[in-house]
Amino acid sequence: MDEIVQWRNQLLQYVNQAQLWFQWMSSTPLYTTIGVVSLSTAIIFSIRLLKPRKFNTIILAGLSGSGKTELFYQLRDGYSHEGTVTSPDSNEATFVLRTNPVWRQKGRLIHLVDVPGQSQPKLDKYLPQAAGLIFLVDGLEFLRHRPAIAEYSQSYMYLFDILTNATIVKRKIPVFIVCNKTDKVTAHTKEFIQKLLEREIQMLRGKGAAVSEADIANECKLGVVGEAFTFAQCSNIVTVGEASGLVGEISQIEEFLTMHLKP
Repeated sequence: MDEIVQWRNQLLQYVNQAQLWFQWMSSTPLYTTIGVVSLSTAIIFSIRLLKPRKFNTIILAGLSGSGKTELFYQLRDGYSHEGTVTSPDSNEATFVLRTNPVWRQKGRLIHLVDVPGQSQPKLDKYLPQAAGLIFLVDGLEFLRHRPAIAEYSQSYMYLFDILTNATIVKRKIPVFIVCNKTDKVTAHTKEFIQKLLEREIQMLRGKGAAVSEADIANECKLGVVGEAFTFAQCSNIVTVGEASGLVGEISQIEEFLTMHLKP
């Protein structure tokens, strides 16, 4: 904010100097016309530079099989596509959110990106333009194969890397952790999954993983020293909700989009 005020003051100085120069050069109508046009162009261009940008990119992240692609199609088309398969490439689409009447009226666009698997480089590509990140967790399979804990360790580490990512922390990008597939009777509740995620991230932090091994220079410390970790300690907004992309139960996701994307 201080830098913007400084730029604005400097811009006003330039404008005043330009006005004096144009007054001196205005001995002929030609110089006057050129001066007015140049000054107007400079002012308009400077105002556009100082105007806050509207970010409209929402990132879908999570391990393969968490339901990202189903949710992508549900948001884009209004229904899920049967037989979706894991793809090594990102799915991208720009569209008007159908369920929001204000967005439909104003033609407000959302740019939705489905980042495949645990791809940190592809995730970093979209973070500078991101208005929010949705991290999907498979609520049905979360603990079904408890002995084979390696996959879930990846999920914890992936979420840990996201929460400590320098771009997310510095830009305060809101993160919405979605427990997907909650339409199934045997799916775990969001309260259970949230407590387990916070506990596992606390363990990662306690083991010296406060800085990611993937990119030490690009990560920030997480949580409050001496306290058990909770998502409320994050500098950005981190919330937990429920959804089922397959059957279209995505109201909480739409609320997240409406809250963090300006129409």
